[in-house]
Amino acid sequence: MSTNSQNALRENRPNVVLLTAHDLGQHLGCYGIETVKTPNIDALAAEGLRFENAYSTSPVCSPARGSLLTGRYPQSNGLMGLTHAPWWWEIDDSEAMLPEILAEHGYETHLSGLQHVASDPERMGFQHTHSQELDAEETTAAASELFRNATDGQPFYAQVGFFEVHRDFDQGTHSENGVYVPPYLEETDEIRDDFAAFQASVNYFDDRVGDVLQALESAGLREETIVILAADHGIPHPGAKWTCRRPGIEIALLMDGPGPVFSGRNRVDEVISSVDVLPTLLDVLDVPISGRTEGHSFRQFLEGETESPPREAAFAQFTEHMKRDNESRCIITRENHLIRYFDQGRTVKYPVGTDPQAFADHVERMSTEREPRPFAQLYDVREDPYELENLGASSKHKQLVTDLSQRLLRWMVSVDDPLLEGRVRHPYYEQAIDDLLTSSTDPE
Repeated sequence: MSTNSQNALRENRPNVVLLTAHDLGQHLGCYGIETVKTPNIDALAAEGLRFENAYSTSPVCSPARGSLLTGRYPQSNGLMGLTHAPWWWEIDDSEAMLPEILAEHGYETHLSGLQHVASDPERMGFQHTHSQELDAEETTAAASELFRNATDGQPFYAQVGFFEVHRDFDQGTHSENGVYVPPYLEETDEIRDDFAAFQASVNYFDDRVGDVLQALESAGLREETIVILAADHGIPHPGAKWTCRRPGIEIALLMDGPGPVFSGRNRVDEVISSVDVLPTLLDVLDVPISGRTEGHSFRQFLEGETESPPREAAFAQFTEHMKRDNESRCIITRENHLIRYFDQGRTVKYPVGTDPQAFADHVERMSTEREPRPFAQLYDVREDPYELENLGASSKHKQLVTDLSQRLLRWMVSVDDPLLEGRVRHPYYEQAIDDLLTSSTDPE
């Protein structure tokens, strides 16, 4: 691209700051959790857009983040599991990510903190990497410095990634306003203590978000910057992370900035997927959207140019994490949520599938209360938001299961889901087979 073309593209384009959180779900004051202290994030939500029904494409970190940055599902972009050892999933070389796209259209791209998508930030399109440490204060300081030193007239994209609120929770405990335990978990002392520590971590994360927003304000950039805050997936507790249940895939998604898209409504109740963030942002920035993008832009809907939302359902997949006994796919609408399982695992009274550090004694006790897992689980999202009653076996809901299953299957076909051909082969398996075949070939 010529210098003149780049200069033209830069005119009047807002900066973009993407704040990412680890394992946050929707555990914030602005999403109704009254026992946490999140004034900075709540203020951001009050000023801009708060998406009530935002869902990740995966309850696992790397696939979730890969979809956010490519606008494509894990099956399509190749990142179906964690990028680091011992899983070594990689995003396909052909995939263009948000930093790379914006760099090609005149933006200066910066990374501060965690990204968890690629082993090399340059592969993602970052021109400047300030820190990849997991320390939140160092991440915040690096972001603040880049705001102070921002080039006048040069729009920037800054991705600020926090390790919080991933375990271990090392900010003490917070129970000043009580402790909230979701209804799908037993309220034991052990669990309350764990959530008190989780709440303290959420509070600490909010403080750091406040520091970043204040630094942006102090640099005189707040009014010309789009700020997006996104969780990767649900909270790190049983029945949430590592499962396609609603608590595992629901995410906080907030957007604020200059322009008509952010000045209308405040609360958005329509279903939105993490794959929709990239095309929506590019549309707002007037950057061309690739035909390969699987998400939908919400710009016209948010600006009132159309009354019909671009999506009625979101989809998610779980392939593997620490173990492989929960392989599943799901479809969720504002009314219903269908999960289909594809392994021989068992379900328990409170569905497990989470970080093994999550009150292990309780998980072990729950795991003894086993019953056969049905192929399909159906939940009424409006009447049963915590998914306590599976309606999948009810004759009354047989047609609904059929309809949602058909939509789910069409999606799996559209993304060329390898699960349709058998168990998904993880990278180590593929490498091991290649090595076997190579080693078994007689040398010439």
